[in-house]
Amino acid sequence: MTDTPLLPHFIIIGAMKCGTTTLYRHLAEHPDIDMSRDKETDFFVEDKGWGRGLGWYSEQFSRVEAIRGEASPNYTKSRDFPGVAARMAATCPDVRLIYILRDPLARAESQFRHSVLIGDLAPDLDGFAGSHEYAHILDASRYARQLDAYLDHFPRAALLILDFADLIADPQGVMDRVHAHIGASARTIADKGAQNDSTQLSRVPAPVLRFAQSPMGRRLAGLIGRETRDRIRGALARGKAREAPRFSDDLRAQIRADLAEDAARFREMTGMAFSDWSV
Repeated sequence: MTDTPLLPHFIIIGAMKCGTTTLYRHLAEHPDIDMSRDKETDFFVEDKGWGRGLGWYSEQFSRVEAIRGEASPNYTKSRDFPGVAARMAATCPDVRLIYILRDPLARAESQFRHSVLIGDLAPDLDGFAGSHEYAHILDASRYARQLDAYLDHFPRAALLILDFADLIADPQGVMDRVHAHIGASARTIADKGAQNDSTQLSRVPAPVLRFAQSPMGRRLAGLIGRETRDRIRGALARGKAREAPRFSDDLRAQIRADLAEDAARFREMTGMAFSDWSV
């Protein structure tokens, strides 16, 4: 054993509802990669994992010689969780970063639906526009703002930016890029399709999902292996599917207008066209 903390060599920083679970599971199957015990450690979020200390974070990893990684979409919600990039840079300055994202409007609607399905939001759009929840959800779709926070602390070369649409269309090609970025050997992957599917979540009782996201629930989940957790969730997904309202055309238009400037700046920052985005 070593007294040196086990820290990640790479971190998937988001965005929420953009394929971070799929990336995590592909990488967890690589024989040379050691993914964190918890898929979302939230270690660098001050009000979530940071207070648990470096020892707790180190225990998320188990293999000294492996390429270690984690995935926490809350790392790209700078409005509500500031200071993440600074803590990350101070703790593991040479870490490689992976930022996967999608059409900003589609991502926002997917997050809204997810929040309704797990019981964090009421299934009612009256008063949603302009609310705290609206600002919170749109913040994670302001990709340029999120990238700003990281470029203040990391070189651009440390960041690999991916489009979720490419992961769906060409999972092997995207994973080849990921493996190269983190220094892992090339490996043929099995196409898993979309993971963390909202259809399954909608059938798990909302109180169970809320408990799973609570501090106690997350501690208990940390004692159970990933495959066992997946089987439990599948076994619980037997109820009637809950529904979330669809965004109206007017609300979509407002979101596009609110995100247009950030999306344009993100294209300029990255040199990527994202030609199929609606924003």
